[in-house]
Amino acid sequence: MKSSKFPFYIWLGALPFFVANIWLGTRNLPDRIATHFNAAGEADGWMSRDAHLVSFIALGLGMSAFIIGLCFAIRWFPADKLNVPNKAFWQKPANRAVAMGFLFYHAFWLGALSFAFIAAVNYFIVAANQNSASMLATRGLQITSGLFIVGVIAWSFLLVRFFQKTKPGA
Repeated sequence: MKSSKFPFYIWLGALPFFVANIWLGTRNLPDRIATHFNAAGEADGWMSRDAHLVSFIALGLGMSAFIIGLCFAIRWFPADKLNVPNKAFWQKPANRAVAMGFLFYHAFWLGALSFAFIAAVNYFIVAANQNSASMLATRGLQITSGLFIVGVIAWSFLLVRFFQKTKPGA
């Protein structure tokens, strides 16, 4: 079974949208912006707009690259350290290559999801800085975080489901 490169193309397409979202969202903010908020949504930490821009782009790219890089690097871990359903089946060299290909390309979905999550967090920070009270919409951020967690759980479920197969093409 050849791994689909579709997730890679989704991630690659999401990359410029992510960077543009962060840049366009922050470019009209004042030089000093609220970037940290307490549990009530009140600003309690600030940084320069440019530092925020660089930090959030680096955070999104770094988080995505870490996930994808880790899933790629797993191919060099010892085969007996792979802890998946049907371990003996997936340890066989031909099946292991299929498993590593799937894991690598499946990671691009999670990388794209991380772009969406960081962009959404940036949206809430930008919105907070556009109102005079610099109040973060904590409810919206909680919902967004919950959706991200649901996405990670779905990603994990699909990963486990793949490894439950005993035929790579099944």
